[in-house]
Amino acid sequence: MALWYTICKIAKQMQRNGKPVIFLGFLFLCFGELIDKKISKSIAKVCCLLYNDQRDKFGHVGRNLTRWSEAMQDDYFVLMQKLAPDLAQEIERRALVLERIGALQPVGRRLLATRLNLPEREVRTVASLLKEHGLVSLDAAGMSLTSEANAILPMASRFSRELKGLTGLETALSQRYEGVKVCVVAGNADQDDHVLHEVGRSAANRLRSFLQNGCTLAVTGGSTIHQVAFSIPQGTQMNVMVVPARGGIGRSLETQANTVACEIAKRLGGHHRMMHLPDRLDEQALAEMRKMREIDETLSLLERADVVLHGIGRADDMAHKRQLPPDVEAEVLRKGAVAEAYGCYFDQKGKMVYSASTVSHNLGVLKPNCALIAVAAGARKAEAIDAAMRSRKHAMLVTDEGAANAILSMQE
Repeated sequence: MALWYTICKIAKQMQRNGKPVIFLGFLFLCFGELIDKKISKSIAKVCCLLYNDQRDKFGHVGRNLTRWSEAMQDDYFVLMQKLAPDLAQEIERRALVLERIGALQPVGRRLLATRLNLPEREVRTVASLLKEHGLVSLDAAGMSLTSEANAILPMASRFSRELKGLTGLETALSQRYEGVKVCVVAGNADQDDHVLHEVGRSAANRLRSFLQNGCTLAVTGGSTIHQVAFSIPQGTQMNVMVVPARGGIGRSLETQANTVACEIAKRLGGHHRMMHLPDRLDEQALAEMRKMREIDETLSLLERADVVLHGIGRADDMAHKRQLPPDVEAEVLRKGAVAEAYGCYFDQKGKMVYSASTVSHNLGVLKPNCALIAVAAGARKAEAIDAAMRSRKHAMLVTDEGAANAILSMQE
């Protein structure tokens, strides 16, 4: 009866505001074990009477939930948190479990609990309830989503993000960077290694929306972009040319720009070029190397790149990692460098103070509408992310909750 009273209270408030109760179907699916079937049908009838003019638009209560998600308003979640905070927390937990199963399926309970940082017993309880409602199937390989669950997954994800406040962070960062698209993933990569994987997966899921057949994609290396490359889902093949935006650097093969470009091209179904150059060359050596047709063509593709996918690092960390000469490192830091991206070092205002790469500093220079996509995570990188985002107009930023909060706590 307490749940019935809460739902009626929310419905009454929304009727007063003239808005449809679009989230009730999801509540019924998640909390069916708490509601008697007769009561559930009664609630549905009440909703139809209250919002008869909305019925044709949204369909029967509990169906077509993915269409409903488009009409959701932020004040629904605020209202829910005020009237029933315990209910909001339970919805958040179940929506989060549903979303994680969708991302990792098939997945066992132990691995899922590790990824969610929740006790295994709690995950088992939630998963069992979702299974009872026909949203999760279980076999020897682990848990997977049913077709019914896939239908409501977008709405479940939105519930989870709204209740965690991630949407608010995205809006605030978008305003800070003049309308840039922003995606914020829950957690802090500095404290949880799994968060970096989720950031990479989120960027990978959005990458295709910036690409079209015949375009050129330039990609840097590094651990973050490596995560993006290996998280790109299989889909319709695209005639895309992928080129490495950095020359050879360091000793790790897996995170080289060449390796990353090859993997992305394979997953997109496109083509790639290799960069057979060290990342740092003097101008005379570079001029000589450009006399080779293959190298000149690759460098020309970088200059005409339509989309640039890059990571962001702290200036002090990257100067040490890239093994800058001690005197150069000291000078770069003296000039106030706080960020490094695609071989360039930037101060707090986004002004480039040094370029460590003769290969990538002209990325997209011949394309005024070149779309830059930045992917970086961890509160430690907050200042670096802020500086890099100010250096050039970006199309999208994908980061985590820790970095987002740290950035917004800084003065503009």
